[in-house]
Amino acid sequence: MRTMKKHRSKLIGRYRRHSLLLAPLLLALCSRAQADGGGVALHQVAGPFVVTVFIAPAAPRAGPIDVSVLAQDRANGQAALDVEVFVRLRSASGMIVAGQATREASRNNLLYSASMNLPEAGRWELEVTIRHGGQGKRAISVLGQVSVAAPRSLLLSYWQILSLPWVIVTLFATNQWLKGRAASRGRRNRVAAQAATRPASGRTSTR
Repeated sequence: MRTMKKHRSKLIGRYRRHSLLLAPLLLALCSRAQADGGGVALHQVAGPFVVTVFIAPAAPRAGPIDVSVLAQDRANGQAALDVEVFVRLRSASGMIVAGQATREASRNNLLYSASMNLPEAGRWELEVTIRHGGQGKRAISVLGQVSVAAPRSLLLSYWQILSLPWVIVTLFATNQWLKGRAASRGRRNRVAAQAATRPASGRTSTR
């Protein structure tokens, strides 16, 4: 009987540990789906700068995107921290989305970032203009192309978050079912053990 109880306790503990390990993993997957890393959309040398443009998500879709710009001194590779950066996107249909990228909007102090909203899919012309040189500011520009995919449906965009509660409920229900099954098996074993000892007790009393 002690062996059966010990086996039951180990079984319940094992599935509890599995449930606790799966929940953080699913949360991490959801967090990762909501925080895609940026990809390099443009890398060019222009005037005194080497300009690298990052777009997040790396595979942009129609809707909100983040554009980040790294401007490095062409001579020594140091990041330029005293310039003004402007981003302009123009669609094939002629729609224009523009804004200023700032260091304040970036999590990385070396980057100039801007949040933009692209209303349609297709190829967009990307232009980044950097103004530098104090009062008599000069400007340099770099050009590139960005392919923007159609937006995902709302259900597909959030399927991981929406499915998480159901997964947790399923894990909990499975855990409870295993506990009930182990308890039921323990009761059956106790009843069987008691039934096996009764005839022996009866024979002893007859003698």
